[in-house]
Amino acid sequence: MIGLSMQLPTTLTRKNIGNFKHSITMLMGMWLIVGLFIDGFAHNHGAVETFFTPWHAILYSGYLACAVWIFILTYQNKSRANHQASWAEAIPTGYKFGVAGVIVFFIGGLGDMYWHTVLGIEKNIAALLSPTHLILLTGALMILTSPYRAMSHSENEAAPSFRQLLPALTSVALTFAVMAFFLMYAWSFRQNLWMAREDDAVARAVVDFMVTTMLLVLPIMLVLRRWKLPFGTVTYFFVFEAVLMAVLDGFSHYGSIVILLISGIVGDILFRSIKNKESCVWQYRVVFFLLPVLIWGLYFADMSMHQTLDWAPELWGGTMFICGLCSMGLSILTTPITHRRIQ
Repeated sequence: MIGLSMQLPTTLTRKNIGNFKHSITMLMGMWLIVGLFIDGFAHNHGAVETFFTPWHAILYSGYLACAVWIFILTYQNKSRANHQASWAEAIPTGYKFGVAGVIVFFIGGLGDMYWHTVLGIEKNIAALLSPTHLILLTGALMILTSPYRAMSHSENEAAPSFRQLLPALTSVALTFAVMAFFLMYAWSFRQNLWMAREDDAVARAVVDFMVTTMLLVLPIMLVLRRWKLPFGTVTYFFVFEAVLMAVLDGFSHYGSIVILLISGIVGDILFRSIKNKESCVWQYRVVFFLLPVLIWGLYFADMSMHQTLDWAPELWGGTMFICGLCSMGLSILTTPITHRRIQ
């Protein structure tokens, strides 16, 4: 029994990897996702006529970098075990979905090459919803979430610093950035919502506001389920997503970066003021209600100053309020049952 108890921690230690290696995984992941957004910019501006393009080269070389790096991590674990562990057993903790994602992305890439070569290049929303692109999305999500899964298993501090948690935060940020990419047609900052006057157009605009709100607040709630929120997290998430989404239109909608930067700083200050409280207390609900109200309040203020906003107060005020309510409701549902106290 003593031998068994000594062997178990050793095995677990070999499968867990440090933050530095998780950071390299995220650098490779950012390489992949930057290629994705540049490819999105090219699609949006009619610059894609074949599969073999410079932006596809960035995208798929980023994928190759992710695949090679995950293989290296697995091989290192296998070597530490004197090659007695199988390849499956040597996969680092949290990375099994990542390995599966490498395979799924590879299949999607082959399918994407065939699709573009034989069937042509999709445009607009059809490009986002094509089968091969959705397979690529599936593989990318499985790869990008690996550091978050790994650190959820290994990071035992209830309130780690921003630096300690950065690989996990980047994992979450990249995941939601990819989801926002495939929902770019619902990203409110890209739409000319001030032009919406007919009932159908207004209804579509309100739905877009709610979708964008969820893409912004859900990453924060996800982190709060596992850890106390390090100062700077909200700003990091908001600006990260805003910058990447602005790439799609050549930064012509740069105002969204300013709005989300201001909102992120305010959010970080508010969360810091209640950091020592349990995440189930009512103050967290209030902050999650206020964040969308602030974001869209700044948005409508900017619209009224620089565009012609024909919406009645009931429309823009009600939109802000319902986005805040949805955010608050989700914060209630995602509250952890218990939260470990800081020792």
